[in-house]
Amino acid sequence: MKRTILQLLFFFFPILVSYITAAEDQFKLNKREKYNFNSEWLMFIGDDIKASSVKYNDSSWARVTLPRAFNEDDAFKLAIDNHTTSIVWYRKYFRLSKKDYGKKVFLEFEGIRFAGEFFINGKSVGIHENGVMAFGFDITEHINYSGSNTIAVRIDNDWDYKEKATGTQYQWNDKNFNANYGGIPKNVYLHVSDKLHQTLPLYSNMQTTGTYVYAREINISKKIGRAHV
Repeated sequence: MKRTILQLLFFFFPILVSYITAAEDQFKLNKREKYNFNSEWLMFIGDDIKASSVKYNDSSWARVTLPRAFNEDDAFKLAIDNHTTSIVWYRKYFRLSKKDYGKKVFLEFEGIRFAGEFFINGKSVGIHENGVMAFGFDITEHINYSGSNTIAVRIDNDWDYKEKATGTQYQWNDKNFNANYGGIPKNVYLHVSDKLHQTLPLYSNMQTTGTYVYAREINISKKIGRAHV
């Protein structure tokens, strides 16, 4: 009996190892790289329609690290309803490795104030009009793997900003309690993943609907939680 069990183990062990190896390879294939994209931005307070161009001269712009509201100095000087409003531009340069060619590339913004248009290498990739929610863009088709890439963002934090599609103001906006810290006052991330991937849970702009995986009923002390799919 023992001999038979040993023979079966001897026979099936290589198969089991191959399955484990395949599973590990699949995990590596689907691994998502998430990069903190907060450093080395340039900022200009004002409007310049040429600022989306790759060849634009931004050498005089202020160097900033995000999160950075352009009017953050107003925080302890002015009442909420008197915070500075303006158009503000942000630019950033980055490179991706040629080994990432063929993968999916996403930009994630945790939030801007109030609305912005986003450009990759001089081409508009979309707008975001919300002022509260996180959002993202699939920029895969706009990436240059042979050199530098340029992100340019034009943001308008006017209290009376009106949505382009409807011509209406934000119903939730209120000068009595909602401080108007304009520009990009939250984190930015770059995601690089395999073509087979779990999408970012960001409906705005990316139009992502369908199946999601998320955790609820988390109990840290007992090390338990419930995963929903």
